[in-house]
Amino acid sequence: MKKACFMALLALAACQSLDPAQPGNLVARTVDEDPSLPSVTLSGTRLHVQTYGDPKKTKVFVLEGGPGDDFRSLLPLNQAVDGWSLPANYQVVYHDYRGCGLSRRHPMSELTMAQSLGDLEELIDRLAPGEPVVLVGHSHGGKVAVQYVNQHPERVKGLVLLEPGSFSSEIVKNTPSSASLNYFGADVNRILWAKQLIGMGNHQQADYVYDLAKLNQQNAGRGEDCPPVYYRSGTAAVIAIALGEVENGTYDFTTNLSRFTKPVLFISSEFTDDIGYAFQEKYHVGYFRQHEHVKIPGTGHEGIVNCKAAESLRHIRRYLSQVP
Repeated sequence: MKKACFMALLALAACQSLDPAQPGNLVARTVDEDPSLPSVTLSGTRLHVQTYGDPKKTKVFVLEGGPGDDFRSLLPLNQAVDGWSLPANYQVVYHDYRGCGLSRRHPMSELTMAQSLGDLEELIDRLAPGEPVVLVGHSHGGKVAVQYVNQHPERVKGLVLLEPGSFSSEIVKNTPSSASLNYFGADVNRILWAKQLIGMGNHQQADYVYDLAKLNQQNAGRGEDCPPVYYRSGTAAVIAIALGEVENGTYDFTTNLSRFTKPVLFISSEFTDDIGYAFQEKYHVGYFRQHEHVKIPGTGHEGIVNCKAAESLRHIRRYLSQVP
């Protein structure tokens, strides 16, 4: 009898449906929908921001990839390795870009690389006023970090780039294999379908469709045995920035990099074909007078954080020990 009742309850639950228009039913709630989430209100937006460690210590801003991802995938960088961790020695700051993760949603017209820079500038000024900071950027986050360094070289005391995206549209044009669209492979049709949903103003459903596309990415042979986890995809940011500005726009974040004279640490993977070690060597490392470039074996683009965080952190620890 108990078994029959239990099966009946399961059947009833299966028949119930949730309204996809209600916040939280399809994807995670944003800071506007859940006031309990840690956040910082800036000019014209509200960002999901989480800090770890002592606020009296040097700030390390860890910048997420994407565009369209969130910082949850980078949290393995908080782990302790050989008795050392970033939060134990610094204050580590993570934030979701506007329109991404748990930060406030915005129309595509307000989602640009210039706006990402503006938000980062304001966040650094808010949390580290007048202090030199360390930037750690993965993938697109590396591009955002370089964008900040290009504008404010004097504010950055350390720079760690984990397979950063192209520093200029000229590099993208000369190396089409690095274009972000190729990363989605067979799932591109789902992205374009999500674009139609965005066009109808249904951001939650578009994010849900895009999340499904990411779950179905082809990772075989790419060294991605530890796929990252996310709070929520920012599909509007993907379309506006990745498919708009990066693919078809014009930008150059290298114009003032010669003014940055401090050492830079590049970390690349063994198995990334498009923006991996060879790409970084050919197009990026030469912009910095002092640089070190290490390769993490046996993993791919996401894996340098998710599968091989300990190896990456050992290099980061050694690098930061030399940063005054």
